[in-house]
Amino acid sequence: MLADYHRTRPLLNGEVTAHGIKLQPRRAETGEACMRPVYEEFDIAEMSLSWYMMARCRNEPVIALPIFPLRMQIHPYIFCSASSDIERPEDLKGKKIGMDEYRLTVGLWARGILQEYHGVRPEDCEWFTSAPERAGYQPPAGVKVTVVDEPTEALLLRGEIDALIPPNVVPSFRARDPRIRRVFKDPRTTVNEYFHKTKIFPITHTLVVRQSLFDEQPWLVSSLLNAFTEAENLCRKSYDYAKRLAFPSAVLILEEEEEIFGGNPWGHGLTAENQVVLEKFLQYANEQGYIPSRPPLNELFAPVGN
Repeated sequence: MLADYHRTRPLLNGEVTAHGIKLQPRRAETGEACMRPVYEEFDIAEMSLSWYMMARCRNEPVIALPIFPLRMQIHPYIFCSASSDIERPEDLKGKKIGMDEYRLTVGLWARGILQEYHGVRPEDCEWFTSAPERAGYQPPAGVKVTVVDEPTEALLLRGEIDALIPPNVVPSFRARDPRIRRVFKDPRTTVNEYFHKTKIFPITHTLVVRQSLFDEQPWLVSSLLNAFTEAENLCRKSYDYAKRLAFPSAVLILEEEEEIFGGNPWGHGLTAENQVVLEKFLQYANEQGYIPSRPPLNELFAPVGN
């Protein structure tokens, strides 16, 4: 199971294959990786990094490969009511904030960033979610979470909550509804400065396999890593001809992105760059009660090269 991203499409359409593995890919919506223990249904699947990490730390029969289908810049996904008095992220302290579920990976990253860089702790806010928690997660003591029976976007638009951290840009913002705006007023500059300072492009999904399958065929790690890397390279090769892309300023966007983020910000493997991202993720997860301690990365990710 794998979502249809530009960088994974060569795998889904058969243009790229994994040596020694007969893949039968099923296209999925991005959210499917966040909503259930996919390793119970599929041999190989994309999975929310936070759900996987909790499952692994509970010794469930699953192991991740150092393959990361999805990353997200977090700052652009923090919204607020246009009528609120929120002028900067520090103003979120004491506010009511909506999410789909509290435990989602985007929320983990957002809360970590807000606490580390803006002094807003999770317990400083009141949280509202549109679904009960899954994956065996319970928010820490001192964090107030209320489950409501409608999308939290609707609460924001009615002025019943102050802010929103969704996993996708919500329809009201895409439709330019005047009742919603971003907390970070210049998100492009904020994202660029954050990356320049931290070298972190947040990872939100990984690829997992059943533990029994890995134990029987450990070589599949290298095969899949090579296949995902080849698919990523094909994706990036298409950017050599910017005028093929459906963006009026594609050539300028691509030049700016490469100048800021380097040649391949989507790279796989436990590289030094990815270890920085993953260690920060584990720090935030431990601080927010997802895991009781911070396991070493070699216990979370299968070794490459067996």
